[in-house]
Amino acid sequence: MLDLDMDRAVLANTRFAISPLSTAVGALRLLRDNERPCGGGWRSRVQETVRDRKLVLLGSLFGGSWDYVPDFLTPQPQAPETGVEEELHAVATADRVRLHWELRVMAEGVDEERLTGRVVPAALRDALERGEQDFSERVAAELQRLWEGAVAPQWTALRARMEEDITHRARTSARHGLSGMLATLHPKVLWSDDRLSLVSRFQSRIGGSTGLILTPSVFTTDLRVVIDSIPGPATREPMFAYPCGPGPQTRPGPPAHALLGVTRARLLSDLHTARTTGELSERHFLASSTVSYHLGILHRSGLVTRTRTGQHVLYQQTPRAADLLATPRPH
Repeated sequence: MLDLDMDRAVLANTRFAISPLSTAVGALRLLRDNERPCGGGWRSRVQETVRDRKLVLLGSLFGGSWDYVPDFLTPQPQAPETGVEEELHAVATADRVRLHWELRVMAEGVDEERLTGRVVPAALRDALERGEQDFSERVAAELQRLWEGAVAPQWTALRARMEEDITHRARTSARHGLSGMLATLHPKVLWSDDRLSLVSRFQSRIGGSTGLILTPSVFTTDLRVVIDSIPGPATREPMFAYPCGPGPQTRPGPPAHALLGVTRARLLSDLHTARTTGELSERHFLASSTVSYHLGILHRSGLVTRTRTGQHVLYQQTPRAADLLATPRPH
């Protein structure tokens, strides 16, 4: 379990940010064994870019399954949205002492935190022999080629989805408070006694932070954290990259639209995970009565199951619904 003390300073300085490099690194993580593909051919696109543009260092950093990838790859956003050039400059000029520390953690791991190290690939080892400054500059150059080849062409659409998610989180915070919003970021996030806990096999308690940065991610269903769980030089604020919700822009294929109507098709598409009426209402900006009406029709049609757990009723797609949503577009 990772525990973050949420004192007044952290609460007062919790903020959202859109980060181009955090998005690019999220795409790179699709190469790792423990990441599930997000659809849309992104894994193949990133693989082709890494191969065709000879991104040797990035391929070595993200081609394995080690527990820790250096944090300097995702500079802390200093504004609600930073430019990619500004972030690339931050990578190229990363603090040498901090970078050396991060690379050592990557290679050696940290037993007390249950972080596992691994043998450093030859490409990384050879690059590091030329010094930390040269290494960070080469990584920044590779990140720029990745950005230009894979992410930049789709950035307008990706950014719009992240903006939409932040707007939704702000609405949730206004209605249910900051603690209520934080608890909706991911099932692994728990709020209790002025402490934010993350369900994890890693163990640490982080105190003394001055803020918390939340960055929406379009490339993961998991929660990624950048935290200094052990003392290190040039301490960073905790940063969470959480998965964007599908929101009202979820678009199932035309057969589902034609049979169900747009609203029911969107709700059904979002029920790949069991959700309550209240959750669907928040995620799709619909009145609870409207959601209940549509769920009743979907349930009677055999497209969703309805299960009571304590005081909550959970709805989820049936196999029949999944088949309907997966029906290919006509050619």
